[in-house]
Amino acid sequence: MKKRLKLSIMAMLIALLSLFSCSDEFLDAPSENQLTPGDLPEGITAFDGIAESLYFKPWFAFNDKFLIAVGDMYAGNAFTFDGAYSQFLNAQVTSQNPILTEGYVSLFSVIDQSNNLMSLVEDQRDQLPDESYRSAIAISRFMRANAYFYLVRTFGAVPIVDRAGSAAQPKRNRVEDVYQFIKLDLQYAAENLPETAAKRGYITKLVAKGILAKVHLTLNEYAECAALTEEIMGGQYTLIQQYGNLFSSPENNNSAESMFALQWKAIATEWGTQNTNQAYIVPAGTGITGGSDGWGVYLPSISLQSTFEPQDGRKKSTIMTDGDFYPELLSSQGGFTYTKILSATGANFRKYIVGSAAERNDVFFMRTSQNTIILRYSDILLMHAEAILAGASSTTDASALNAFNQVRARAGLPLKTVLTRDELFKERRTEFALEGQYFFDLKRRGLSEATAIISQQEVGFYSDDARTVLVSNMITPSSTYFELPLPQSAIDTNPSLLEPPVAYNFN
Repeated sequence: MKKRLKLSIMAMLIALLSLFSCSDEFLDAPSENQLTPGDLPEGITAFDGIAESLYFKPWFAFNDKFLIAVGDMYAGNAFTFDGAYSQFLNAQVTSQNPILTEGYVSLFSVIDQSNNLMSLVEDQRDQLPDESYRSAIAISRFMRANAYFYLVRTFGAVPIVDRAGSAAQPKRNRVEDVYQFIKLDLQYAAENLPETAAKRGYITKLVAKGILAKVHLTLNEYAECAALTEEIMGGQYTLIQQYGNLFSSPENNNSAESMFALQWKAIATEWGTQNTNQAYIVPAGTGITGGSDGWGVYLPSISLQSTFEPQDGRKKSTIMTDGDFYPELLSSQGGFTYTKILSATGANFRKYIVGSAAERNDVFFMRTSQNTIILRYSDILLMHAEAILAGASSTTDASALNAFNQVRARAGLPLKTVLTRDELFKERRTEFALEGQYFFDLKRRGLSEATAIISQQEVGFYSDDARTVLVSNMITPSSTYFELPLPQSAIDTNPSLLEPPVAYNFN
């Protein structure tokens, strides 16, 4: 029996690799998202390896540029001189923007590959232990739900592709139906994933509940969000003391604070398995990466810099400002001292810089193994506080204050006895800067409130070496700010995307 099962699993791998090599036509998924036998980590079965690949490879283009461009630059956290990014800086993103297109395709690739895995597992259900079957379906539905959560918040109505081999030109479905589809996937995942991770970095029931809590919060379903976050708080996840270790030291990947993270693998001979963020973030000309990458493509906006309170312990781990010393960078040269001349905004980002190959054995050109955290425990705490606030201007609720103040205490900041709505969202901005969250946080505040905030944010630059002569740039969002255009290439392939959204058949 064991031999037959092993042979069956290997046959599944071959079949799945074949399925993944042919994406649905309307997705036009790039070849770097195809799986190969080399993707399988050592020491696990072929079946587990297929599921594990969903933790990284189809997400590559999403993470490469899209997440930060949409989540941070579009909302005013980052500045750039780069042409493709500048559309996000100025809130004038067109349907031809390559970053927009790459992210859209990547997210549908996650959906495509999740559906393919489910199809294969369904075909082999009689030969699989029930636990393995339910786990594979749960992982697939969890990943699909996350991809749709980013899609619907970014683009609004999008097609629901619920199975492998669906129609090549699906119509868009109503936003409310997309959210209902996401909820159903996450509810299944919460019921069928294990209580504890089978392997470090794997998702669990509580992780699915955490993402579901954020879906409820996005829809102003505050009671549901509060109930789920309360289930998670005080359990197996906790804040780690060294905030910077979450983003700049791969050996601390999958810490006690990390709940769901993209599991990158830096391999010198492979493309599409790694985190590329360091290459875009490192200040140009500093040699911090030890190679020819490190271009300082996006910089902390002047507005973001001013958001940090004095003595905020997160600031130095988030952005480099004049005189900051980092002994762990260029350590063979005695460390690195930052100087503001390196940046037109007088600062550079520090998050996602891990160093060079001279300091680590997992750094190559545009490649690190630093995880991208999608959900962490501090988010659960701040979501809980926001859910209890429930849209009000302030609260003195003890549970909300306790959750909120845990994040403040870790940052070394004074605790609050009254929590205001503005303070909560300001805390989220500094806590999650460069993690692709700010745009979606603004969206929860509504267009009127967000427009007032964004129009006061300085996203210009300094034109002199002393970084004192400001070239101001203030953005006033349009009425369509919260819904980015669908990529023109997707429309060209599938003109039905221009038709009004239709109801999804849940039967």
